[in-house]
Amino acid sequence: GGNGMLIEKACRQDYKRIYQLYCASFPWTERKPFSRICRNCRNGKMEMWVIKEHTEFLGFFVCAVYEEMVLIDYFAVMSSKRGRGVGSNALKLLADIYPKQYIFLEIEPENEKASNALQRIRRKKFYLRCGFQETGILWDMYGVPMEVLCYQKQLTLNQCEKMYRYLYGRFWFLPIRRISYAHSQNSDIT
Repeated sequence: GGNGMLIEKACRQDYKRIYQLYCASFPWTERKPFSRICRNCRNGKMEMWVIKEHTEFLGFFVCAVYEEMVLIDYFAVMSSKRGRGVGSNALKLLADIYPKQYIFLEIEPENEKASNALQRIRRKKFYLRCGFQETGILWDMYGVPMEVLCYQKQLTLNQCEKMYRYLYGRFWFLPIRRISYAHSQNSDIT
């Protein structure tokens, strides 16, 4: 947009700020070793993008890119910059970079018993507002169920599995399954 916001590939100078926000935004149980992310970026398995306004650092994306798919592995915006449309703008900018790809991400499914139940609902609403759709795909990440949302397209189970196998190696065999949404317009898609 005309507001001077942009996303660009992260360079070494950005790593420190990205790392600080990464640690502040994700509990340690959800964090992959940052050195491994950097190594994956160097060998082309992943990409790191910084979100900036003019020269000011606002946040970052870490994506895995494979064939026609882009998995947003991590996405964070500085807490002082939230609520100004930074997140939704950043997602639009990322979508502009990958117009043909299937951009997808995982969220914790809605669960009123969860300690962060409200946050889960808010996060899902945010992504749906930004143009993501329910895929009906749910997978258990080491016993933690994650729901897959895809940007403006319908991702198949097969595509999803291909990406995870690429990312986690040929030993990837975690249970992944379709779920049906009674309330969803996508429930009839197989």
